[in-house]
Amino acid sequence: MPQSLTIESATSAADRWDQLDSKDADLLDAWVTDQCIESLDTLIRRYAGMVLSVCIRRCHDRADADDAMQTTFLYLAQSAKKIRNPNHLAGWLHRVAQRACIATMMSHERSHDELDDVPAKPADPLERLTLRHQSIVLDEELSDLPTKYRSAIVLHLQQGITIADTAKRLNTSEGSVRGWLARGKQRLAKRLRLRGVAPVAAWAAAQAWSADHASEMEATQRLLSDTSIHGTSPSVESGASEKNPDSGQQTDACNFSALESLLSQGAFSMPTLTILGTSAVAGVMLLAAFQLPVGEGNAKSERSVLVFDHEEIQPDARLSQFGSVRPSPPSDVSAPPTPPTPPQPPIAKVSTENPAQDVHSDLAQNLSTLRNEPSSAVAEQVAETLDRSMPFSVNTSVNSLAEALQDQLSVPVLMDEHALTIGKIEPSKVQVSFTSKGEQPIRSSLRRALEPAGLKAIVDNDGLMITADMTTLTRRGVATDRWLDVTPEEEAKLEAFLDQKVTYQFITTPLADAIQVITSDTEQPILIDTVALEEMGLSVDNPVNLSLKDVSLRSMLRLMLRPLDLTYHYKDEVLQITTRDAAESSLRQRLYFLEGTGQPRGGLAETSMLITNSIQPDTWDVLGGVSTITPVSQSRDGRPAILVSATDQVHEEIEDLMRVLRETHTGDDPRLSDAEFLQEQKQRQLRQSQMFGGGMGGGMGGMGGGMGGGMGGMF
Repeated sequence: MPQSLTIESATSAADRWDQLDSKDADLLDAWVTDQCIESLDTLIRRYAGMVLSVCIRRCHDRADADDAMQTTFLYLAQSAKKIRNPNHLAGWLHRVAQRACIATMMSHERSHDELDDVPAKPADPLERLTLRHQSIVLDEELSDLPTKYRSAIVLHLQQGITIADTAKRLNTSEGSVRGWLARGKQRLAKRLRLRGVAPVAAWAAAQAWSADHASEMEATQRLLSDTSIHGTSPSVESGASEKNPDSGQQTDACNFSALESLLSQGAFSMPTLTILGTSAVAGVMLLAAFQLPVGEGNAKSERSVLVFDHEEIQPDARLSQFGSVRPSPPSDVSAPPTPPTPPQPPIAKVSTENPAQDVHSDLAQNLSTLRNEPSSAVAEQVAETLDRSMPFSVNTSVNSLAEALQDQLSVPVLMDEHALTIGKIEPSKVQVSFTSKGEQPIRSSLRRALEPAGLKAIVDNDGLMITADMTTLTRRGVATDRWLDVTPEEEAKLEAFLDQKVTYQFITTPLADAIQVITSDTEQPILIDTVALEEMGLSVDNPVNLSLKDVSLRSMLRLMLRPLDLTYHYKDEVLQITTRDAAESSLRQRLYFLEGTGQPRGGLAETSMLITNSIQPDTWDVLGGVSTITPVSQSRDGRPAILVSATDQVHEEIEDLMRVLRETHTGDDPRLSDAEFLQEQKQRQLRQSQMFGGGMGGGMGGMGGGMGGGMGGMF
């Protein structure tokens, strides 16, 4: 298609694409493969309104919103071939638009004008700020939902497309769309409430802060005539098009590097640029008390509420800054006014009435207690004895080990029976045999004697304690984890069942028949959750095609069920075939012990981040999912552990990760220093205070609720 195509002819061509009901994936393919301008124009026309609305809600002013919108579609034009799932383009564009707004505001420095053309603009400035805050929170949380949920919500709820047409656009069944909508709305509602925003109020606010039809048509025409977009080749990744060498400068202005960096981050790691976080409404109440001008009247010089400096504000200092904000009149009337800069909070003078601060102070003053170091006279005697060198010989079972060592070392020796039970060490069957000529300290000789048996000796206030060496035992695969819903015997039986080698060939075999064959061969029941399948528009008659030889049953089930978007999980003492959505609503809890993995003791946040960043990231609650990780031990002593609530397949991947970590790590696990440990405790307390303090704005979340009465059925 020649590049000199007029706007009118391109528009009529794009209309023909719409009349053909072309899928987003087909239009993207036409653009990437054939550089067909009409297909790109059709995509712009489809999603210009949605993208513009997101940009209007998030940006300072209309100029920034237009720039962010152009950045979004220019990024689409250049990066189309890198989109992994073209069927979910709607969700992809929403996320890119939300991040493009931040990238645009980070790169622009100019005085900002009010967005006066936003429809349904409330007269009350407090309500105006509240609505905008709620709509921004909605976009932030929606952009972090899994792609399939986000795309379904954007198409059906924001674009107003029917379930049937949404299913066609996403290239899936209507049942799948209904399931994605239900799960997506459930996750989104949960995330909104955690940030103190009522879901219905958020949707009403987003509707108020959206582009009207005239603005949408004007922006669409401007994009359709944009030579920087149409002159871009989808195969060029560096930013400068071969056909338009000057477009590289425009790409630099759009700050693509910042955009791509932001696309890899979650909502909670976004820079704070314009609107306050979850405590915004509380801040608004303080603003009202101080009777500060908000946007109206002298909008160009008194916009300190909607426009803040780009410096991040500490959560505990946000409210203290409101009282000191005062609009400053410009010294030169002809010069553009600059928003007032709030003074830095007196961070060094923190009130001692803060409970978290008091706890942190107590932690710093009691490090010796936190380290749990034995300090009795008996402990000192034992420590001195272990540092001496003397010959001794041991040749006995673990049952008699304490008595044998006590006779030779002349110090009290105790046996940790519970630790032996956890480590699966049978005292009557495990033999300890060792002879030392006294050429090395007793401490070293004991370690060499006890390690083969999975034991170790530690200094206790009551004497020398013989206990299980969990680092050594976990590396041998002993006591590495524990399910909360099954006994160890049931777990071993299930693992043996899934690990057995099988060979099957299914050619267009109904799912029910294939499962019946496997059940008959393995003599273990496998049930099909027919209700969950019917909700997704599937049935037990859906055909499966698979031919595998000598693979584990777990791998065979994964490969067989994946094309149907199904999975398996263990529930009610039986293996069940179900949908992924149903599996996510029936999570299993598992306790993972971390000895021998090389993860620092006392620093479980690093372990949690390692898992959530590497194993199915969109399933975790930090990105809108339902899976959670909870640290069990916050100290540097005892057994470090995490409690994970997730699906069976996520647990399998975590188990593989833990095994690899133990296989590749040598030596003792690192321990946080005193300074690192105190910093970890402080960060944990800060996260807790943010979590429980995030509901401050919830009480006023209903200010815009009246506008969304007709949306009550959404959640």
